[in-house]
Amino acid sequence: MKRVLFVSLSAVVLLLAACSQAPRSDYRPEARIQEELGPGVQSVPDVVVFAVSGRCGVPCDGAPDDNYEYLTDRGAAGAVAGAFADLGKSVLVVGYSSHLFNHYSSLSGEYEYGFLQLEADFDWVRNNWPGTRRVLLAHSHGTNWTHDLLRAHPDWTVDYLIDLDGICVLWEDDNEDYFDYFYSTYGNPWPVDLSKSCDVEPIEKTWYWTSDYSAKDVAYWGATYNLEVQSARLLASDVGAAGDTSLVFDYTDNVRLDDSTGGIWTFVADEDHNGITYPGSSALEWVAAKIAELGLPLLRDRKANVLLER
Repeated sequence: MKRVLFVSLSAVVLLLAACSQAPRSDYRPEARIQEELGPGVQSVPDVVVFAVSGRCGVPCDGAPDDNYEYLTDRGAAGAVAGAFADLGKSVLVVGYSSHLFNHYSSLSGEYEYGFLQLEADFDWVRNNWPGTRRVLLAHSHGTNWTHDLLRAHPDWTVDYLIDLDGICVLWEDDNEDYFDYFYSTYGNPWPVDLSKSCDVEPIEKTWYWTSDYSAKDVAYWGATYNLEVQSARLLASDVGAAGDTSLVFDYTDNVRLDDSTGGIWTFVADEDHNGITYPGSSALEWVAAKIAELGLPLLRDRKANVLLER
């Protein structure tokens, strides 16, 4: 069962997620935050970090079914939560795997939560804890899901969108059958076709191999701050002493829909694609430093979509 992590200044409490879902008439599962913490919880967290892990690796014949949530176990989610705790905030972390549906992974041996669960949990938090800050953290294929959440819901907002080496290669192939099944069962509830997330935004590029941006490379307007980490380049000359290089890496700097870069910061790390997800990496140290530098942005009025005083 996947863990939910609550971080305060003095303690870390692990809450075990339930492995069953009540039947629903609509397409989304019940929000597990509501199930586990309930609307009457006495200690509403200051920050919720929604952490989405990536593909199970190459080779991995079982993707996306064998994808699993690893950002909590590796310590990446805890490192990000710790950065907000250092600001004096209590933090709840909830984790998800790179999959449309909740599913069982034979690699983790656990029930994993997918995008539809992320959507349900995120919606519950925004409606029930309007003063709680929201952070989307993702690695590799997971960045497609976090960016697509904002793409599918243009009126939803996050304080931080944190991307750890977003990769689109194989993502559409992995998830095509599940989107086909979902659309045939429920239709498309979103304003765009999320099954097409690579090379979909017609923002002019001055170089690279395609003319359009992938969703993972667009900081949609709902993201106030976007911290983007790219891993070390293949055979790069400026990697750290360990000599880490990446066979896959994010080579496209993020932009807004109008090709602007306000509120976006990009960093090229010393570590390879997986190395960036471990505490002590230059990647996570940079993320923590930026959070310490920037703090929390002005609080948005969720209905009027205007900024309020901190």
